[in-house]
Amino acid sequence: MYKKNILTFLLAISIWTQLVPCFGMPVSARAEITSMVGNEPTVAAPIYNPLAGPSYPVAQNSYFTDDSGNILMFVNILGQVSRQGQFIVRENADFATILAISGGLGKDADLKKVLVVRQEPDDNGKQAYVVNLKTFYKKGDRSGFIALKPNDTIVIPEKGISLAKISQYSSIISPFIYWYYIIDKQQ
Repeated sequence: MYKKNILTFLLAISIWTQLVPCFGMPVSARAEITSMVGNEPTVAAPIYNPLAGPSYPVAQNSYFTDDSGNILMFVNILGQVSRQGQFIVRENADFATILAISGGLGKDADLKKVLVVRQEPDDNGKQAYVVNLKTFYKKGDRSGFIALKPNDTIVIPEKGISLAKISQYSSIISPFIYWYYIIDKQQ
C-alpha cells in the first residue's frame, strides 16, 4: 500500500510536469522545479551596480552607458580631497557631486583656485579652467561651475599658507637657527 502511494505520487508529479508547461506555467516556477529536479544548475544573478562601469572596453575620453542606459564618463580628481583617483560619474555631474564621491575636501583645500584640465581642448581652444568654489560653499551658488567632460582632471590645490605648513617649515629651519646661534656665540 505504501509503495503504491509513492508510485502514484511520482506518476502524478511526472504527468503534472509534462502537462503544466502546455497550459502556461510561469517560467520562474518551471525553472525552480527544474533546478530542484537537477536538470539545470542554479546560477546566482549578478548584483547590479550602476556606477561600476560597463562590461565592455571603454575609451577613457568618451561617454559610455551602463546596463540601464545612463550616460556615464570617467573623471579624475587630485589634490586636497579624502580619496583621490578616477571615478565613474553620470554625464551631468557637477563639482558638488564629484567632491561628494571623492569623500569631501581636505582641511587645507584652496577653493578659490580649483583647476580643471581637459584632455582635449574644447571648441574655444581652452584646455584648462580655474574655478572658484568658495562662492558655492558660502552661498550655494553654482553659477561658477563649468560643464565637465569625459576624462577631465580636477585639481584641488593646497592653501598657500597654513598653520600646518608654517609648523612643518619651522621644524626644518629651527635646528639650523640653533646651530647658527651656538656657532655665533662661540666666536
